[in-house]
Amino acid sequence: MKIKKSLLAIGVTALSLIAGQTVAQVTPEEAKKLKNELTPIGAERAGNAEGTIPGWNPNFQVPAEYKGSGNYYPDPYKDDKALFTITAENMDQYKDKLSPGTRAMFKNYPETFKMTIYPSRRDGRYSNFVEQQVYENATRAQLIEGGNGVVNAFMGTPFPMPKTGIEALWNQMMRISAYSSEGNYSAMVVYRNGSRLHGRQNTVTYSPFLDPKLTLESFGANGDQNPRIYQVTKTLKPSRAKGTSFLVHEFVNPKLKPRSAWSYIPGLRRVRRAPTINYDSPQGLGNMQTTDAFLGFNGAPDKYNWKLVGKKEVYIPYNNYQFESPELTYDDVLLMGHANPDYMRYELHRVWVVRGDLKEGERHVYKTRDLFIDEDSWQTVLADHYDNRDVLWRTTSINTINQFDLPGIGGRTALYYDLISRDYMAASLLNEENGVPEYNQDKKQLSYFTPNSLRKLGLR
Repeated sequence: MKIKKSLLAIGVTALSLIAGQTVAQVTPEEAKKLKNELTPIGAERAGNAEGTIPGWNPNFQVPAEYKGSGNYYPDPYKDDKALFTITAENMDQYKDKLSPGTRAMFKNYPETFKMTIYPSRRDGRYSNFVEQQVYENATRAQLIEGGNGVVNAFMGTPFPMPKTGIEALWNQMMRISAYSSEGNYSAMVVYRNGSRLHGRQNTVTYSPFLDPKLTLESFGANGDQNPRIYQVTKTLKPSRAKGTSFLVHEFVNPKLKPRSAWSYIPGLRRVRRAPTINYDSPQGLGNMQTTDAFLGFNGAPDKYNWKLVGKKEVYIPYNNYQFESPELTYDDVLLMGHANPDYMRYELHRVWVVRGDLKEGERHVYKTRDLFIDEDSWQTVLADHYDNRDVLWRTTSINTINQFDLPGIGGRTALYYDLISRDYMAASLLNEENGVPEYNQDKKQLSYFTPNSLRKLGLR
């Protein structure tokens, strides 16, 4: 698992990639739009004509009370006044700016589900180094044949000016995030009858693809030599699964180098390969979601034809600082049926809409899936999943905040709603974890992310 590669090896790899892949996505002249007309990661700098979406503000000031990585983020917008509230009674007035999944939530829970709309904020930016890498990606990043992998990209957002659905999809899968993180998260399944299942895990992640100490050459232009992400997850709760651990190596090109995964189960006292951690295999607490639906979509995209539907103005969860406040408990923020709307914040933003249609001859529990991807972060914020009868089955809502220590906009608690069973799962809960994960601090050595290390963790 070497990170460094010789320049000779890189050169040979680069030459071997010329055949069978698309040309660079934009010309140097087109890329200059990222310096003026567009933000450094491809969003529109200007607001909308109505003034309901503001222009991009790169000069955000971190609140003085912020204590640094690992501490809860203070809400810089706590004094904002709500503009209005959408309910089941007035939903039709705003339906053109609501996703199908959101409209379904109003129909399922007409008495309790609501959306409080606040002024839209487009504050903050990523580091200068990250933005420069994205600028370079615009003219160098390429899809491999079939679109099932990316080459010549580094540090995130390979296609900041996407022309196709598969390019936009890879942007959300390779979005900018922390290169290392460590912390505890909780998950909660809330069943229709009000009963709950609480899980907690410790997660350690290292992403060479996002490490500013590396380069495109040292990471590997082909993307199949070194994992894009290493991750170790250890179960702390529920007690019957305590000690169960998972190790995942995620690559940039899943068709050239598929995801590698291992599991350690205390009762067996051995590490095993976990080949089912992909596609529509059930994952998460209570098996409430498919593996590839985590945070919108992840993994190999080859089962679907991906279409770039276009941009749309949609009310989405945004700047959800209050929802993860340590002053609130999980009982406070999670009600029967859905998250507590009193602690949710929604804003009007532009999103890219990407649709995946299952290819003929392929099998998956989802026939169609629609992703609503925030233009300012490439984070999927809403996702709708349709079954093989073309019935909207599940919808996902992902909170976002400006993570001051990243810096930049990132996804937080994800809410996975089953519209048929009316159960739901909340993942990446942080209120009762005595702090939030630390970003970009002391990263683990690569030896930590090995099957042998997983065995040692399980024996502790």
